Amino acid sequence: MPRMCVRLGVTFLLVMLATGGFTLAEETEFSGSVGLEITFIPIPLSYDIESDLTLSLSVACFTFESGTVFALTGFHSQEFDVEVDLGAVSIADDILFDPYFSWNQLSVDAQIVGVEVGLDLILADIGTQSPSYSMGAVLELSSGVICGFSITTLTGFGAGDLVNVLGGVEAPFSHDLLYLFSHLDLLFAPSLALKVTIEPGFYFEEELVRLEVDYCGLLSSSSTWLDWTGFAKEVFEFGYWFEEPSLSFLTAMAFDNSFSISGLDFILDLEICGVQFTSWTSFTAPQTPSVLPVVFSGQRFAVSFEVGCVLITAETDFDGTFLFERQLLAIEAEIEPVAFTSLTAFDRTGFSGEWIKAQVEFYGVTLYTLAAFDFGGIIEVSFGFELAF
Repeated sequence: MPRMCVRLGVTFLLVMLATGGFTLAEETEFSGSVGLEITFIPIPLSYDIESDLTLSLSVACFTFESGTVFALTGFHSQEFDVEVDLGAVSIADDILFDPYFSWNQLSVDAQIVGVEVGLDLILADIGTQSPSYSMGAVLELSSGVICGFSITTLTGFGAGDLVNVLGGVEAPFSHDLLYLFSHLDLLFAPSLALKVTIEPGFYFEEELVRLEVDYCGLLSSSSTWLDWTGFAKEVFEFGYWFEEPSLSFLTAMAFDNSFSISGLDFILDLEICGVQFTSWTSFTAPQTPSVLPVVFSGQRFAVSFEVGCVLITAETDFDGTFLFERQLLAIEAEIEPVAFTSLTAFDRTGFSGEWIKAQVEFYGVTLYTLAAFDFGGIIEVSFGFELAF
């Protein structure tokens, strides 16, 4: 821990020297936030209490974030994020202890004549029973060209699952059109930073190449995965969108390393008179030998609309046998300074879960509470505050 503090102090000093020193002038921008969350989790014959303390500071081009988690058993995890933005070049360092050293990622990103270049150097503990350290590196090149065309390449040495660098999104346009589904899934889900997977040995592990075209209503993308054996996976998208009324349709196909179709999605998104409707039809490769390359695997519908200051979003899912599988209903209301959010879930047997969150904000202080329960009782209760300055 002392070495870590010294390292952060030296980094801060170098940033100040590089930017010509730090003065408390009127034009200097300073902001920050402090947050504390307490979570109560009942477990059989016992319970657990977890506290999460967050700290964020931003001074000019320097940003520092800290997250500390404690439980009844003691210290759980500590994460530090430091970032320096010098315009064309930005440098960031991410350090994680959980509870012992687990992750250190140094990132350098630069923009050169319309081309973005990024390099991530990672040292991670990949051991299970005892510490075992390994290094990985991810090189990213991306560029946006005329006519809505863009290209992104990711190369991993000692690092896999490179799609996590892109937020875990395998099909970019499908992700955009399926916003209602992802919104419901993430409404009460904990925000977790996706990381690449560090493998033993510093060897070539994976290459991801993505091409995107968004021009005159045409939507198309191609994401190709390569590993040390050659072709590994491909996801291809093709569709079209209209402005008035807002209508988009898209087809996404996935191929495995044998060039066989492993997935097929049909997406339709329509927005008219303030009502948004999305249909998602999925096909997957059959589990048993079949004459068909893909079989129906599910149908999902989502609809969202506003009534006054209340946003209502609903989702209905059917499985591969065309039977009802799940129903989600979210209600979000905000009347300043109070905000309320609820999510209700049903499955084949009936009620399966309820999540409720209420918060109030005044003079830069946010107070909130969250409760989750299912048919058997309370799952989790949290309360906390955040002070922004």
